[in-house]
Amino acid sequence: YEIQLTLTQTNTTQTFTTTTWDENFPIAKRIQIPDGNDTLNIEEGGDSKNGYVLYEPAPGATGIRDAQNKHAVNISVYASYVIIKGFKLKNAGQHGIDLRDVQHVIIDDCDISGWGRVRDVDGYGENLNSAIHSRSSKLQTIVIQNCNLHHPRSDSNSWNQKRVNGSKHPEGPQGISFVHGKGQYVIRYNKIHSDIDHMYNDGMGELHNFSFGGFPNRDSDIYGNYVSHCWDDGLEIEGANMNVRVWDNYIDMTYGAIGAASPSLGPVYYFRNVYGVSRKHEGMTQNDLRGHYLIKLGNENPIWTAGKMYLFHNTALQPPTFEGDKHYQSSGAQSGIVFTSKRKTASNITSRNNLIHTRHDNNWAIRDTQITPSNDFDYDMYIGKVMAREGAQKNGVRARPLYERASDGRLWLKPGTPGHDAGELLPNFNDDYTGKAPDMGAVETHSVTPKPKLWPAFPEEPKLPQPTIEVPK
Repeated sequence: YEIQLTLTQTNTTQTFTTTTWDENFPIAKRIQIPDGNDTLNIEEGGDSKNGYVLYEPAPGATGIRDAQNKHAVNISVYASYVIIKGFKLKNAGQHGIDLRDVQHVIIDDCDISGWGRVRDVDGYGENLNSAIHSRSSKLQTIVIQNCNLHHPRSDSNSWNQKRVNGSKHPEGPQGISFVHGKGQYVIRYNKIHSDIDHMYNDGMGELHNFSFGGFPNRDSDIYGNYVSHCWDDGLEIEGANMNVRVWDNYIDMTYGAIGAASPSLGPVYYFRNVYGVSRKHEGMTQNDLRGHYLIKLGNENPIWTAGKMYLFHNTALQPPTFEGDKHYQSSGAQSGIVFTSKRKTASNITSRNNLIHTRHDNNWAIRDTQITPSNDFDYDMYIGKVMAREGAQKNGVRARPLYERASDGRLWLKPGTPGHDAGELLPNFNDDYTGKAPDMGAVETHSVTPKPKLWPAFPEEPKLPQPTIEVPK
């Protein structure tokens, strides 16, 4: 690829060439593993010259490794240049796969369930016990793909449940946790899901959200995943976020969709992500069923929030209300792209072509409590309120979406309705639009781009009135 960089203030330009990763991973050796329950310790790896060592189930084996809660980990990885493929890992005491000081590891087509320690003191899950886990500061160049991470043994507390010797902030199991890692991760085509009795804290993330590290730190792609059943964020993408892209993810049944409270360095790109059901607690009161954000922004210390962020073509849907709910007419987000308190700051944000369908027209679609001059919100479709710098959403569209259903189950804007052909052209992001201009939202009307394979059919949206409350931009 040829890349050109330009500093707009000085007109300085530099052009250079680079390559991306080769997706053909050469195999130096195959090691076939019989079924068993003990921890599999992987200590033999490959190298950059000869390729990877592939660990796979032996012929005739089921690939099942059931720790029966007697072993902390199903598979521990101590070697680099390793591929782990085709295992079904169950009932680890802490983590399904634990990555030590390794690089160049590929985890492919693994099914992991039943992991995690339950705290005796209150019955909630140990924080960050994960299907795939690492606490190595040397972790780098990791691929997780085509995996089914589901139904941990333990359960996170919700915002309604206080942990003993802790707070009400959710803590508990996660699908993926890489703490202190260096980055260069590709996380794609994975399903992270569970049920309401075995909820996650976040689908993926780590602890150091306000730092020059965090998750995924840098040089990473997260795409094509389905993530659900989180009492906090589906995706918590916070920290340095240098050269990070997050796209084509479907997030459902979480309190918030994407935690993007910081990029301390940037740039980070969030595009064509879709959000379904948003829910705060496990009960059935109005507060329990309350929704939250599509994208969370901000921290009190501006040093952690100055990195460049791009938000393009993301969609918040409004699925039907919860069964038995007498408080709401739908169950999606109740805020869009928002600072979550008046004290928080975030700068250098560009928002384009998002479809922010909140439950009510008095919900915040855009909430920049600092009225930040460097934040540029425009060409978005929304029904709620906007708090942003003067001139924000000059080309925005305030209306509820009117959809038609594609043959693959997605919803796209009905031709001729608000938001259709009303977006801004974004080179390399929506050049393949149909019609007169790009559409707003994650799905281009009459697009020939296939639906991401893990996306479900979109829920049918209830018929709700167009916004009636006039809200100044």
